[in-house]
Formats: sequence, C-alpha cells, structure tokens
Amino acid sequence: MAVDLPDVIDRYFRAVDDGDLDAFVACFADTATVADEDRLHEGRAAIRAWRERTTAAYSYTAEPVGVTPQAGDSYVVLTRVSGSFPGSPIELRYRFTLRDDLIGALDIRP
Repeated sequence: MAVDLPDVIDRYFRAVDDGDLDAFVACFADTATVADEDRLHEGRAAIRAWRERTTAAYSYTAEPVGVTPQAGDSYVVLTRVSGSFPGSPIELRYRFTLRDDLIGALDIRP
C-alpha cells in the first residue's frame, strides 16, 4: 500500500530501507529526540548511536501502512516492522513531530 507521507518522513523510511545512516540522521533536527523501548535519545549524536545499536542487534524492514495527521505538525504512521526479533512482524505507531521540515521528535510505541 502506498502511503502519502510528508517529505522528511518519507526520507526517514527510505534511509531505513537503504541502510543509509547519514541520510537517516540528516532527517532529524539538531536537538531532536527519539523515544523507543522506554529510552529517550536526545540530539543527533545520541540518535546516531541508537540507530547503530539497533541495526547491529536486529535486521529489519519498516513499511508504513497508514498515516494520520495530528495537531501541531505531528503525524502518526502505522508501521509494519518485520525482522530478526522476537514477535516479528509487529505493527508499531511512529509519532513524528516535525520542526522546520525536519523531525523534531519521534516516539515509537506498540
């Protein structure tokens, strides 16, 4: 299913699929935050380290299957994540908050 995503969110998922760490990190604002698995990662350096740890531990794909615009330039993207982790595949909700055409915050939850 093709999902119409804001440009930076589309770039985020393309970078995930391509395994392009630099393009991935470039999607985030300097002071962005990522909340995932009960941890908060603040700033591009911490987000890069989180991504490196995640890709070292798991091989996975993330396919957007739906998007719901929210107030305040936020979007919830329902995402099917499949890979080498217990419970695969799983659908997760990625809540993106955009700031100046970049990701200012990302919260990933079941």
